[in-house]
Amino acid sequence: LPATKTTAPRVHWGNMSETTIRFDYHSHHWRCGHARGEMRDYIESAVVAGMVEFGVSDHGPAYFLEGDHPKPSTQMALGELPYYFAQACALREEYRDRITVKVGVEADFVPGCEEALARLLDAHAFDYVLGSVHYSLGRNVFDRGRWAEESADSVYRDYYKQIGQAADSGLFDTLSHLTVVEAFGPPIQPALAAELYPRVADAVAASGCLVEVNTSGYRKMGGDDPFPNRKMLSLLIERGVPLTFGSDCHKPEEVGFGRDRVLATLRALGVTADPAPVQTRRGTLMAFSTGGG
Repeated sequence: LPATKTTAPRVHWGNMSETTIRFDYHSHHWRCGHARGEMRDYIESAVVAGMVEFGVSDHGPAYFLEGDHPKPSTQMALGELPYYFAQACALREEYRDRITVKVGVEADFVPGCEEALARLLDAHAFDYVLGSVHYSLGRNVFDRGRWAEESADSVYRDYYKQIGQAADSGLFDTLSHLTVVEAFGPPIQPALAAELYPRVADAVAASGCLVEVNTSGYRKMGGDDPFPNRKMLSLLIERGVPLTFGSDCHKPEEVGFGRDRVLATLRALGVTADPAPVQTRRGTLMAFSTGGG
């Protein structure tokens, strides 16, 4: 069922809710092959940072390729997933009196592989699933060499088409780092953005998915835009899409990275609500209700 913004009671955190964000649902650890530290290290960092909720969400297996571990530098092995889930659930129980730990996973959306992904996700009772698009026209969105060899417009069209398909798939609770494809590519042409961005915002709004404001945008691009960028954020806010937060941390010290900047950005874009529980397909996550009709 689609996410709704009014099914759960509002939670008030006193003055803290007005000055910082106290949840983070996008984190990684050693299993993905390019992050540092144990799962426990990130939870401890979240406790120190005063988080109320923290999500474990390492990169799921490359289910769309042959073999147990075809992407050792970017995704966990298929055979590792049960151990990941069991460890996360054990830590959720261990820390239950100190912080709410949500057990999630970041899963790649690949067109044509929806049934395989559904089987993989259904095998474990995840609290939430982050949906990400990391491949466009067969190449990783972070592949900097592609921009000298391919049409940027074609890459952007394919990426944003996939975002719409991911939203429509019904597989995900939250869509991750929208606009990430633009991180290392040439600036998207205004006319193309005006064509593609509203389509994406409409598809996301119709899907009921949350969208995370992901602060890896600050780290990758060095500017004042998270993922999604402010233009996309404005369109999502206009359509009433609930917005949650993810630092996309790959080091324990990155937990909560940029959360105050995100809060300031949301306030500047007209989001006045404090975070509250939002019902997603699999459970509740803290998110900001936005505008819309």
